[in-house]
Amino acid sequence: MTVRLRNTLTRNVEPVEPLEAGRVRMYSCGPTVYRYAHVGNLRSYLLADLIRRALLYHGLEVFHVKNVTDVGHLRDERFDRGEDRMLLAAGLESKTPAEIAAAYEAAFHADEAAVNILPAHVFPRATEHIDDMLAMVEQLVDRGAAYLSHHGNVYFSVGNFPGYGRLSGNDLDELRAGHRGAVETDKQDPADFALWKHAGEGRLLRWPTRRWGEGFPGWHIECSAMSARYLGPEFDIHTGGVDNVFPHHEDEIAQSASLTGRPPARHWVHGEFLLMSGRKMAKSAGNFQRITELAEAGFDPLAFRYLALTSRYGRKLNYSDRSIGAAAAALESLRSRLRALGPPPPDGHWAAPEPLRPGAAGERPSGIADGPAGHGDRNESFRLRDRAHDTAPPLSAGGRDLHGRMVSAVDDDLDTPTALAVVREMLRASLSPDERRWLVLDADLVLGLDLDRVWADVSAEDDGLQPDQRRLLEERSAARARRDFPRADALRAELLELGLEVTDRAGGETTWRKVGKR
Repeated sequence: MTVRLRNTLTRNVEPVEPLEAGRVRMYSCGPTVYRYAHVGNLRSYLLADLIRRALLYHGLEVFHVKNVTDVGHLRDERFDRGEDRMLLAAGLESKTPAEIAAAYEAAFHADEAAVNILPAHVFPRATEHIDDMLAMVEQLVDRGAAYLSHHGNVYFSVGNFPGYGRLSGNDLDELRAGHRGAVETDKQDPADFALWKHAGEGRLLRWPTRRWGEGFPGWHIECSAMSARYLGPEFDIHTGGVDNVFPHHEDEIAQSASLTGRPPARHWVHGEFLLMSGRKMAKSAGNFQRITELAEAGFDPLAFRYLALTSRYGRKLNYSDRSIGAAAAALESLRSRLRALGPPPPDGHWAAPEPLRPGAAGERPSGIADGPAGHGDRNESFRLRDRAHDTAPPLSAGGRDLHGRMVSAVDDDLDTPTALAVVREMLRASLSPDERRWLVLDADLVLGLDLDRVWADVSAEDDGLQPDQRRLLEERSAARARRDFPRADALRAELLELGLEVTDRAGGETTWRKVGKR
């Protein structure tokens, strides 16, 4: 068994066979930090997280790079009216571009931590790698793959790259014919794209060059330059959302392959859109929601992670009050069934498998992190081994079958809906509580739902709860998760009659204290 992923470049599901024995190098398109990330963005980042966890589960080291776009350059000159989005945000918020970038980057790292995404090992910022971009642009010009226009802009010549369109399936003649309206008059071909733009008056973010005066980078060059800097000319996996396929990743391939003779990544893996009211989630569409808003509404942010797991990454997923409520209720049900098995023994065969803790990356992580969980790693004792094939305890025949089916689902292009279904089978299987608990906690290394923490809040006082009190607390948690607030209020009253006063706090946390029975 090995992890297999759909490769957008070849249109096939292919095994991940590392270029470097035992080590996978992966690059992910990260946030643009002139705005908050919404839950649709987080679904794309969750894809990279699931790939990484699946590979770690197979005992493979993963080195992960995720860029931070803090330049504010034009994203696609075919449709952009020329505004520098970083400067627009700065003007609206009365902050400098650097302050805008720092604030939104910090929010992005906090949002990732809320849904248990493993922080990357490197978070390169575009503004800190301008020299790398300029060096690549100069090489492309010197090799005849790009040209300097009479307006002082540098464009990539798509007509000189025979493979252009292979990733997206676009035909170059159709792309040319599809250009409507004004096209930059200094382009040799309407389909050419910018590598470096001349800085006009009023542009604050600009950098000097040796050959072309002051300017700023095009959108696509940053990822080509930074992936080469940290991962080399060829690496294993490149991830992003389907909206990155064209033009961004198509142009990345053209730039990099013009210098190396091959695409920079072997596997190109793309996640589908998260839909709200039938449309792609976007601030401009008015259907924008942050993970913090979910928490403010009383949901555990991991309910969103659970919702993402209920669908294959290559399929559109509908997000609504109803779907997130159902996911929250299902997650609480999963936790309740696991909690009912009792906590794991501290040692022996059935001690809990070591969890993988993401930790928080911090507000602006710098440098290259070590360890399986990247920046903010809190897994000092985590031992990398092939859990997919080497199970530690002596599983029964039934346990081996369940374990094998869960691994097969994960390996089959991240079939997380099937993996979740198998986990629920584990909880109700005719096996000992110890074996069922171990199987579920082992699977959670990939799922990332922090299931081992269902016993973390059990204190000495909590041990004194009566069965009826515990049952009503769990029923109330499930009622709140599905937003059945009248039922939750009724259960609160019942608990008070039984001597427990329940308080709901901001962020979805619920606490209780013992009072006299009424």
